[in-house]
Amino acid sequence: MQRLLYLIQKEFRQIVREKIFIGIIFVVPVLQLVVIGFAVTTDVKNVSTVLVNEDNASFSRRIEDVLQTSDVFHYLGRLPNMAAARVWITEGKAQLAVVIPPGFERKVKSGRFPKIMTLIDGVDGNSAGVIAAYVNLLAQHLQREWLPQSNAFARQLQNIHLLRLETRMLYNPDLKSVNNIVPGILAMLIMIITSYLTGMSIVREKEIGTLEQLMVTPIRNWELLAGKIIPLALIVMALFNVGMFAARLIFGLWMKGGILGLELMAALFALSGLSLGILISTVARTQQQAMFLAWFFMVFSLLLSGFFIPIENMPPAIQAITYLNPARYFMVIVREIYLKGTPLKYLWGQAAAMTVFGVLMFIVASLRFQKRIA
Repeated sequence: MQRLLYLIQKEFRQIVREKIFIGIIFVVPVLQLVVIGFAVTTDVKNVSTVLVNEDNASFSRRIEDVLQTSDVFHYLGRLPNMAAARVWITEGKAQLAVVIPPGFERKVKSGRFPKIMTLIDGVDGNSAGVIAAYVNLLAQHLQREWLPQSNAFARQLQNIHLLRLETRMLYNPDLKSVNNIVPGILAMLIMIITSYLTGMSIVREKEIGTLEQLMVTPIRNWELLAGKIIPLALIVMALFNVGMFAARLIFGLWMKGGILGLELMAALFALSGLSLGILISTVARTQQQAMFLAWFFMVFSLLLSGFFIPIENMPPAIQAITYLNPARYFMVIVREIYLKGTPLKYLWGQAAAMTVFGVLMFIVASLRFQKRIA
C-alpha cells in the first residue's frame, strides 16, 4: 500500500510539473463542451427562403408576411418564377422556395383546397425533413385563419372533427437539441480523456526512461497500473464536475436526477476508458502510435454510441456491434438522469454491462502489460 501511495504522489507531481498538461486536461475539454454544445445542433433556424407569388392577392401576401416575421425563415425576397427558384436552390443561395399558384385566394374562398408547392434543398436529409415540418405547421396555422372566410361548405368542416390530438412533449418541451447533446458531450469527454491520458502516460514512461527505473523496484504490475489509474481517475472525475457546472452556467442545463448516482456511473464509465488506455499502451511503442490507436477507437466509439445517430436507426448488424461499446450504455445513463431524472434502479442493466466491460478490459490489459521496455 505504501508503494502504491508513492506512485500516486509521483504521478501527481509529474502532472503538476507540466503546466501545459493542466491546460489540456481542464481548459481544452471545457472549450470543447462550449463550442460543440453551440455548434452541434439539430435545430433548424434561419432557413434561407424565397417566394414565387403568382397570385399576389391578400392571402398570398399574408404568407409572405409570415415568412418575413418568423424566426425560422430568413426571407430573401420574391422571384419571378419557379425556374428562377430552382436556380437559387441549385446555387446554394436558398434552402426553401415557396411557390403560390395563380388563383390561390379564389380557390381558398371557394373551398377547393389549392396546393402550395415547396422546393427544398434535400442534400441534408435531416434538415430538409425539419424544414418540411415547419412549412406544414405554417400551412395549418394559415388554414385555421382562413377557414371562416371560405364558403359554407368549408366552414362546416370545423364541425366534423370527431377526434382531436393533443400532443405534449415530455422532458424536453421546447425540443432544444442542446439538452440532448450536452450530456452526450460530457460522456464522450470522459472516454476521450481517459483513453488518451492513460495510453500516453505509460508509453511516455517508456520513451523518457523512467519505466526502466521502475524495473529495479519491487513494484508489482497491478501496483504500477493502479498508481497510473488512480490519479488520472481523480482528475477525470474533477473534469466531469467542471463540465457539469459549465453546462449549468453556460447552457442553463442541470440534471433532474441525483448527482451522486451520476457520479457513480461516471466513475464506472471512466474505468472502461482507463482500461482501454492501458490496453493501448501495451500495444503502442511510441506516443504517436498510442495517439493514433486512441483516435482510431474513439471514432468508432463516438459513431456507435448513439450520440449523433440513434442506434435504432442503424442496420441490425451494426446495432449488434454497439453492445461492445461502453459509451453506448453511459450515453443512455447520462441522458436519462439529466433529462428524465430516472432512478438508478431502472438503469442497472446499462450499469452492469458497462462495469463488466470495464473489468474485463482491465483484466486483459493487466495480463498483457509487462513491466519492461517494449
